[in-house]
Amino acid sequence: MDIRSVTVSTLLSLTALTMPFGAEAVEFTCWDPGGAASVNALNRYWTPERIANAIPEGETVEPDRGPLPQDLKRLDETERAPIDEAPYKFGGKLLYTRGGDDYKASAQFVKENNIIIGAAHSLWKSGSQAVNVTFQQGYANGGGTLFAIDRAAVLLRWTEISDDPPSLAKSQYDYSVMRTTAASAVGKYELGIDAAQVGEDVTVAGYPVRLEGGEYMYRETARIMAQAGTAYDARPHPMYGGGASGGAWFVSENAIHKAVSVVSAGSPDGVYGPSFTQATAELVETVKNGCP
Repeated sequence: MDIRSVTVSTLLSLTALTMPFGAEAVEFTCWDPGGAASVNALNRYWTPERIANAIPEGETVEPDRGPLPQDLKRLDETERAPIDEAPYKFGGKLLYTRGGDDYKASAQFVKENNIIIGAAHSLWKSGSQAVNVTFQQGYANGGGTLFAIDRAAVLLRWTEISDDPPSLAKSQYDYSVMRTTAASAVGKYELGIDAAQVGEDVTVAGYPVRLEGGEYMYRETARIMAQAGTAYDARPHPMYGGGASGGAWFVSENAIHKAVSVVSAGSPDGVYGPSFTQATAELVETVKNGCP
Protein backbone atom coordinates (compact mmCIF):
# COMPACT_ATOMS: atom_id res chain seq x y z
CA MET A 1 0.00 0.00 0.00
CA ASP A 2 1.36 3.39 -1.02
CA ILE A 3 0.62 6.03 1.63
CA ARG A 4 1.10 9.70 0.74
CA SER A 5 0.62 12.83 2.78
CA VAL A 6 -2.07 15.35 1.86
CA THR A 7 -1.94 18.96 3.11
CA VAL A 8 -5.25 19.83 4.77
CA SER A 9 -6.75 21.70 7.71
CA THR A 10 -5.07 20.96 11.03
CA LEU A 11 -8.49 20.07 12.40
CA LEU A 12 -8.24 16.56 11.03
CA SER A 13 -5.58 14.03 10.19
CA LEU A 14 -6.12 13.21 6.53
CA THR A 15 -4.45 10.51 4.47
CA ALA A 16 -4.46 9.63 0.79
CA LEU A 17 -4.17 5.91 0.27
CA THR A 18 -3.68 3.60 -2.67
CA MET A 19 -5.40 0.21 -2.49
CA PRO A 20 -4.72 -2.62 -4.92
CA PHE A 21 -7.57 -3.17 -7.37
CA GLY A 22 -6.79 -5.84 -9.90
CA ALA A 23 -4.32 -4.36 -12.37
CA GLU A 24 -5.34 -0.83 -11.36
CA ALA A 25 -5.24 1.14 -8.12
CA VAL A 26 -7.97 2.90 -6.18
CA GLU A 27 -6.74 6.17 -4.74
CA PHE A 28 -8.76 7.93 -2.09
CA THR A 29 -8.70 10.35 0.82
CA CYS A 30 -9.99 9.23 4.23
CA TRP A 31 -10.52 11.19 7.45
CA ASP A 32 -12.38 11.26 10.77
CA PRO A 33 -15.31 13.69 10.30
CA GLY A 34 -16.18 13.90 13.98
CA GLY A 35 -17.15 10.37 14.93
CA ALA A 36 -15.23 10.67 18.19
CA ALA A 37 -18.05 12.90 19.36
CA SER A 38 -20.87 11.03 21.05
CA VAL A 39 -24.28 10.74 19.47
CA ASN A 40 -25.55 12.94 22.28
CA ALA A 41 -23.01 15.65 21.40
CA LEU A 42 -24.03 15.54 17.74
CA ASN A 43 -27.66 15.66 18.76
CA ARG A 44 -26.97 18.80 20.77
CA TYR A 45 -25.25 20.36 17.77
CA TRP A 46 -27.91 19.41 15.23
CA THR A 47 -30.85 21.19 16.80
CA PRO A 48 -34.12 21.44 14.82
CA GLU A 49 -33.32 25.09 14.12
CA ARG A 50 -29.85 24.28 12.80
CA ILE A 51 -31.22 21.51 10.59
CA ALA A 52 -33.92 23.83 9.23
CA ASN A 53 -31.33 26.51 8.43
CA ALA A 54 -28.79 24.13 6.86
CA ILE A 55 -28.09 24.71 3.17
CA PRO A 56 -29.59 22.09 0.85
CA GLU A 57 -26.67 20.56 -1.05
CA GLY A 58 -26.88 20.33 -4.81
CA GLU A 59 -25.03 20.75 -8.09
CA THR A 60 -27.01 22.09 -11.04
CA VAL A 61 -26.53 21.17 -14.67
CA GLU A 62 -27.85 23.72 -17.16
CA PRO A 63 -30.90 22.20 -18.88
CA ASP A 64 -30.07 21.92 -22.56
CA ARG A 65 -31.74 18.75 -23.78
CA GLY A 66 -35.09 20.21 -24.75
CA PRO A 67 -38.55 18.78 -24.02
CA LEU A 68 -38.99 15.26 -22.72
CA PRO A 69 -39.65 12.65 -25.39
CA GLN A 70 -43.31 11.66 -25.52
CA ASP A 71 -42.70 8.21 -24.06
CA LEU A 72 -40.92 9.70 -21.02
CA LYS A 73 -43.64 12.11 -19.99
CA ARG A 74 -45.27 9.35 -17.97
CA LEU A 75 -42.16 9.31 -15.76
CA ASP A 76 -42.31 13.02 -15.01
CA GLU A 77 -43.75 12.78 -11.50
CA THR A 78 -42.63 12.36 -7.92
CA GLU A 79 -44.26 11.34 -4.64
CA ARG A 80 -43.48 10.80 -0.98
CA ALA A 81 -41.57 7.59 -0.38
CA PRO A 82 -42.93 5.05 2.14
CA ILE A 83 -40.09 5.61 4.61
CA ASP A 84 -41.01 2.60 6.78
CA GLU A 85 -40.67 0.15 3.90
CA ALA A 86 -37.63 -1.35 2.20
CA PRO A 87 -35.60 -0.02 0.53
CA TYR A 88 -36.55 3.52 1.54
CA LYS A 89 -35.98 2.79 5.23
CA PHE A 90 -32.30 2.22 4.41
CA GLY A 91 -31.99 5.93 3.60
CA GLY A 92 -32.05 9.17 5.50
CA LYS A 93 -30.80 12.74 5.76
CA LEU A 94 -27.08 13.51 5.86
CA LEU A 95 -26.06 16.54 7.97
CA TYR A 96 -22.59 18.08 8.03
CA THR A 97 -20.51 21.24 8.30
CA ARG A 98 -18.15 22.23 5.49
CA GLY A 99 -16.21 25.46 5.15
CA GLY A 100 -17.94 26.83 8.24
CA ASP A 101 -21.47 26.35 6.85
CA ASP A 102 -24.04 23.70 7.75
CA TYR A 103 -25.49 21.57 4.95
CA LYS A 104 -28.06 18.84 4.43
CA ALA A 105 -28.22 16.16 1.75
CA SER A 106 -29.26 12.52 1.32
CA ALA A 107 -27.53 9.17 1.88
CA GLN A 108 -28.24 5.49 2.67
CA PHE A 109 -26.84 2.26 4.08
CA VAL A 110 -25.26 0.24 1.26
CA LYS A 111 -23.53 -3.17 1.18
CA GLU A 112 -22.66 -3.27 4.91
CA ASN A 113 -24.72 -2.51 8.03
CA ASN A 114 -22.22 0.17 9.07
CA ILE A 115 -21.51 1.77 5.69
CA ILE A 116 -23.29 4.79 4.21
CA ILE A 117 -22.87 6.04 0.66
CA GLY A 118 -23.65 9.61 -0.39
CA ALA A 119 -22.29 12.24 -2.79
CA ALA A 120 -18.64 13.30 -2.79
CA HIS A 121 -19.61 16.95 -3.35
CA SER A 122 -21.24 16.87 0.07
CA LEU A 123 -18.15 15.79 1.98
CA TRP A 124 -15.35 17.47 0.02
CA LYS A 125 -15.40 20.70 -1.96
CA SER A 126 -12.96 23.56 -2.62
CA GLY A 127 -10.29 21.85 -0.53
CA SER A 128 -12.58 21.67 2.49
CA GLN A 129 -13.67 18.39 4.07
CA ALA A 130 -16.87 17.93 6.08
CA VAL A 131 -17.01 17.69 9.88
CA ASN A 132 -19.90 17.24 12.35
CA VAL A 133 -21.15 14.55 9.98
CA THR A 134 -24.21 12.66 11.12
CA PHE A 135 -26.80 10.49 9.42
CA GLN A 136 -30.47 10.45 10.43
CA GLN A 137 -31.83 7.17 9.12
CA GLY A 138 -35.55 7.26 8.36
CA TYR A 139 -35.70 11.04 8.75
CA ALA A 140 -39.24 12.40 8.46
CA ASN A 141 -40.30 15.82 9.75
CA GLY A 142 -37.63 15.88 12.44
CA GLY A 143 -37.74 12.20 13.40
CA GLY A 144 -35.26 9.45 12.62
CA THR A 145 -32.42 7.46 14.17
CA LEU A 146 -29.15 9.33 14.62
CA PHE A 147 -25.85 7.70 13.61
CA ALA A 148 -22.38 9.14 14.27
CA ILE A 149 -19.73 8.66 11.58
CA ASP A 150 -16.06 8.05 12.37
CA ARG A 151 -14.61 7.52 8.88
CA ALA A 152 -15.36 9.24 5.59
CA ALA A 153 -13.68 8.86 2.21
CA VAL A 154 -13.85 10.21 -1.32
CA LEU A 155 -11.85 9.28 -4.38
CA LEU A 156 -8.59 11.18 -4.69
CA ARG A 157 -9.57 12.09 -8.24
CA TRP A 158 -12.62 13.89 -6.83
CA THR A 159 -10.43 16.18 -4.71
CA GLU A 160 -8.65 17.26 -7.89
CA ILE A 161 -11.83 18.22 -9.80
CA SER A 162 -14.31 19.17 -7.06
CA ASP A 163 -14.42 22.81 -8.22
CA ASP A 164 -15.00 21.98 -11.88
CA PRO A 165 -18.44 22.76 -13.34
CA PRO A 166 -20.92 19.86 -13.05
CA SER A 167 -20.64 17.43 -15.95
CA LEU A 168 -21.14 13.79 -16.79
CA ALA A 169 -17.38 13.25 -16.71
CA LYS A 170 -17.10 14.80 -13.25
CA SER A 171 -20.01 12.72 -11.93
CA GLN A 172 -18.00 9.51 -12.40
CA TYR A 173 -16.18 10.30 -9.16
CA ASP A 174 -19.03 11.89 -7.21
CA TYR A 175 -19.65 9.44 -4.39
CA SER A 176 -18.51 9.20 -0.78
CA VAL A 177 -18.28 6.26 1.62
CA MET A 178 -18.78 6.65 5.38
CA ARG A 179 -18.60 4.31 8.39
CA THR A 180 -21.10 4.59 11.24
CA THR A 181 -20.18 3.87 14.85
CA ALA A 182 -23.30 1.68 15.23
CA ALA A 183 -24.85 -0.83 12.84
CA SER A 184 -28.06 -0.36 10.91
CA ALA A 185 -30.99 -2.16 12.51
CA VAL A 186 -33.15 -1.89 9.39
CA GLY A 187 -30.93 -3.38 6.68
CA LYS A 188 -29.18 -1.89 3.68
CA TYR A 189 -29.12 -1.74 -0.10
CA GLU A 190 -27.00 -4.24 -1.97
CA LEU A 191 -24.19 -2.64 -3.97
CA GLY A 192 -25.14 -2.82 -7.63
CA ILE A 193 -21.91 -3.00 -9.63
CA ASP A 194 -22.65 -2.19 -13.29
CA ALA A 195 -26.20 -3.30 -12.46
CA ALA A 196 -28.15 -0.81 -14.57
CA GLN A 197 -28.21 -0.47 -18.35
CA VAL A 198 -29.05 2.26 -20.84
CA GLY A 199 -32.79 2.18 -21.47
CA GLU A 200 -33.59 0.84 -17.99
CA ASP A 201 -35.83 2.64 -15.49
CA VAL A 202 -34.43 3.33 -12.03
CA THR A 203 -36.03 4.71 -8.87
CA VAL A 204 -34.34 7.72 -7.31
CA ALA A 205 -34.91 8.60 -3.64
CA GLY A 206 -33.87 11.62 -1.59
CA TYR A 207 -34.89 14.78 0.26
CA PRO A 208 -35.54 17.54 -2.32
CA VAL A 209 -35.89 20.82 -0.44
CA ARG A 210 -38.36 22.31 -2.92
CA LEU A 211 -40.88 19.61 -1.94
CA GLU A 212 -42.21 20.21 1.60
CA GLY A 213 -38.94 21.85 2.57
CA GLY A 214 -37.01 18.59 2.37
CA GLU A 215 -38.70 17.26 5.49
CA TYR A 216 -39.77 14.04 3.81
CA MET A 217 -38.14 11.54 1.49
CA TYR A 218 -39.46 11.57 -2.06
CA ARG A 219 -39.07 9.17 -4.95
CA GLU A 220 -39.11 9.52 -8.71
CA THR A 221 -38.66 7.24 -11.70
CA ALA A 222 -36.05 8.09 -14.33
CA ARG A 223 -34.79 6.26 -17.39
CA ILE A 224 -31.08 5.89 -18.05
CA MET A 225 -30.56 7.55 -21.43
CA ALA A 226 -26.78 7.33 -21.73
CA GLN A 227 -23.64 6.07 -20.04
CA ALA A 228 -20.27 7.70 -20.52
CA GLY A 229 -17.30 6.12 -18.80
CA THR A 230 -18.60 5.23 -15.35
CA ALA A 231 -21.40 7.81 -15.19
CA TYR A 232 -25.10 7.69 -16.02
CA ASP A 233 -27.38 10.32 -17.55
CA ALA A 234 -31.06 9.70 -16.71
CA ARG A 235 -34.31 11.58 -17.40
CA PRO A 236 -36.36 13.29 -16.06
CA HIS A 237 -35.58 14.69 -12.58
CA PRO A 238 -38.59 16.30 -10.88
CA MET A 239 -36.71 16.21 -7.54
CA TYR A 240 -34.24 18.85 -8.82
CA GLY A 241 -33.28 21.89 -6.76
CA GLY A 242 -30.98 20.65 -3.96
CA GLY A 243 -31.26 18.35 -0.95
CA ALA A 244 -31.53 15.08 -2.90
CA SER A 245 -27.78 15.00 -3.55
CA GLY A 246 -26.40 11.61 -2.55
CA GLY A 247 -29.79 9.90 -2.72
CA ALA A 248 -29.80 6.39 -4.16
CA TRP A 249 -30.68 5.32 -7.66
CA PHE A 250 -31.82 1.73 -7.32
CA VAL A 251 -33.27 -1.25 -9.14
CA SER A 252 -35.30 -4.01 -7.48
CA GLU A 253 -35.97 -7.62 -8.35
CA ASN A 254 -37.35 -10.41 -6.17
CA ALA A 255 -37.26 -8.13 -3.10
CA ILE A 256 -33.53 -7.47 -3.62
CA HIS A 257 -32.76 -3.77 -3.87
CA LYS A 258 -29.50 -2.74 -5.52
CA ALA A 259 -28.14 0.80 -5.29
CA VAL A 260 -26.55 1.50 -8.67
CA SER A 261 -25.74 5.21 -8.30
CA VAL A 262 -26.38 8.36 -6.26
CA VAL A 263 -27.63 11.79 -7.28
CA SER A 264 -24.63 13.82 -8.43
CA ALA A 265 -25.95 16.80 -10.43
CA GLY A 266 -29.19 17.60 -12.14
CA SER A 267 -31.80 19.91 -13.60
CA PRO A 268 -35.54 19.45 -14.25
CA ASP A 269 -34.80 17.58 -17.46
CA GLY A 270 -32.26 15.08 -16.16
CA VAL A 271 -29.87 13.83 -13.51
CA TYR A 272 -26.26 12.59 -13.51
CA GLY A 273 -24.82 9.91 -11.25
CA PRO A 274 -21.76 7.67 -10.97
CA SER A 275 -21.96 4.02 -11.99
CA PHE A 276 -20.76 1.91 -9.07
CA THR A 277 -17.86 -0.37 -9.97
CA GLN A 278 -15.49 -2.82 -8.31
CA ALA A 279 -13.50 0.23 -7.21
CA THR A 280 -16.54 1.29 -5.17
CA ALA A 281 -16.60 -2.11 -3.50
CA GLU A 282 -12.89 -1.79 -2.70
CA LEU A 283 -13.46 1.62 -1.13
CA VAL A 284 -16.34 0.27 0.96
CA GLU A 285 -14.12 -2.51 2.34
CA THR A 286 -11.32 -0.09 3.14
CA VAL A 287 -13.56 2.35 5.00
CA LYS A 288 -15.27 -0.53 6.80
CA ASN A 289 -11.81 -1.55 8.09
CA GLY A 290 -11.02 2.00 9.24
CA CYS A 291 -8.76 3.04 6.35
CA PRO A 292 -5.68 1.25 7.74
